[in-house]
Amino acid sequence: MFPREHGAYGQLLFPLATALALGRPGRAAVLILVAAVCAFLAHEPLLVLLGQRGARAAREQRTQAWRWFATSAFAAAVCGAGAFVTMSPAARVALIVPVALAVVLAALILSRREHSAAGETLTALTLSSLAWPTAMAAGASMAIAVTCALVFAVALIAGTLSVRAVIMHTRQPPAIGSRVMTAAWSLCSVAALAGLSRAGIIAAGGPFAALPMCGLACVLVAFPPSARHLRRVGWALVTATTATAGILIGLLR
Repeated sequence: MFPREHGAYGQLLFPLATALALGRPGRAAVLILVAAVCAFLAHEPLLVLLGQRGARAAREQRTQAWRWFATSAFAAAVCGAGAFVTMSPAARVALIVPVALAVVLAALILSRREHSAAGETLTALTLSSLAWPTAMAAGASMAIAVTCALVFAVALIAGTLSVRAVIMHTRQPPAIGSRVMTAAWSLCSVAALAGLSRAGIIAAGGPFAALPMCGLACVLVAFPPSARHLRRVGWALVTATTATAGILIGLLR
């Protein structure tokens, strides 16, 4: 019953771990972390119950899926409520963003469009947005929390688009549209972060932290490997995400 989308583990844990490292985690921050993980664990049993893992899985694993989903969803709700009660008013406002995004994502899941380009992009955005309230609950400033969330949003979306472009290049070469869109997103996003930094909206280190993933995305679409090498691509993305987390912690901590 654990989620099969292995890349989503990194999309969830890297922003949360970085957000916690940018402050001094207390009860509220830890509760947000636990709530997010529990909600994440409810994803796979939900798909089974909806029949999106096949009729056989829905039939044979229904009882187990209900048990997993009910337990995970209940734990997520309890921990989320506990976090909301104990966090600061500013962090409560920040929490609205990932909750709103999660509602839209849930609608895409129910409509079986989770693995569309929009669905995967929204997933990356939703998971990265958790860094905002988590960092604030850990005591980080608004600027640092927003920087963390925005950088991971830019980076994770770039990684998602690059993987889709690599797959598209293998299936329907040369996939110019997907490759150009990925490169444009990567370059324009770094430029946008630089502009926000100059305006004082985010911390100065933001654009630099996004460079590893955005740079890798540009390389992947400029010289796309075969989809047979997706495992290597995945590890390269993990390395780039680790670099992003390290830069954020090193510059903003």
